[in-house]
Amino acid sequence: MPIDTLGDDIQRVLRNAKAFLSSKQKSPEQRRVYLRDLETVGKRLYKEIEERQTSYIAQLESDEKAEIDNQWAQLNSEPRFIQANKEKQTNLQIFENLRQVNGGAYPKNLSPVLYVIPLILVGVAEWYVNFATFAAIFIPVFAIAGTLLVAAVFAWASHMHGTYVKQLAEIIHPSMEYRNVLGRKIAMVISTVLLIAALSTVVWLRYVVIADQLGISPSSTPGTFGEPSSSMIWSRLGPTIVLNILIWGLGTLYAWALNEKVPGLRESYRDLQRAEGKLKRARTDRPPLSGPGGMLV
Repeated sequence: MPIDTLGDDIQRVLRNAKAFLSSKQKSPEQRRVYLRDLETVGKRLYKEIEERQTSYIAQLESDEKAEIDNQWAQLNSEPRFIQANKEKQTNLQIFENLRQVNGGAYPKNLSPVLYVIPLILVGVAEWYVNFATFAAIFIPVFAIAGTLLVAAVFAWASHMHGTYVKQLAEIIHPSMEYRNVLGRKIAMVISTVLLIAALSTVVWLRYVVIADQLGISPSSTPGTFGEPSSSMIWSRLGPTIVLNILIWGLGTLYAWALNEKVPGLRESYRDLQRAEGKLKRARTDRPPLSGPGGMLV
């Protein structure tokens, strides 16, 4: 191994030789001693350089590898790290399989919060369209609750329908196992039934309100110029129905554009990121491990 004191020895010999050259008394004996010292440190320096370029590098690499292996051995003995590593490997395999189906492309890493905001705006739009109808029939508490419920149904149905249409090719693919899409199909049916029920309720209540305003309701007095026909009710009711459908359609189009065509791709990517975070914390939040020679690292 290289000698750490070589530098001090060289400096000492050089100082002595420089002092000899500066002195007025230069005996041949002293000259031979200093030349011999310079020759000795020169040979030591050459040997040191040669050793550092060959066997010393190999020794350093061997020591480094032994220390790394020792650290991994200690880390792999910790239950928390073992569990986090297994979870990461499982999620990685699932994600890579789905990514291959997606042509090797990664999903759009869109935050769930940013994705939900436009769907909330769908619900807000439904609020402005429907609240007056509910408020005209029910007391304020029920009117607010009913409007919020309808708005939530429209927003959720837009998400489910847009996602389902975007992923339909993969869902009906023969390679897709039935049990993997059964839950999605059930949710799709439920959201469709709820959407039809919500829209039918809104249309019916709005029909009643408009009929009362026009004097068609049995409890209302006919107008001055006779009783209006039902066609007049539908002429006012029709645009609001179209508006409801347009709001649902825009939400569905948004969900179609922002979702991935492979079911579960974005979710598996987020699961992988969470697993990698757990694994990183398991590495960094551990107590110091002892390296070679009992040193703490």
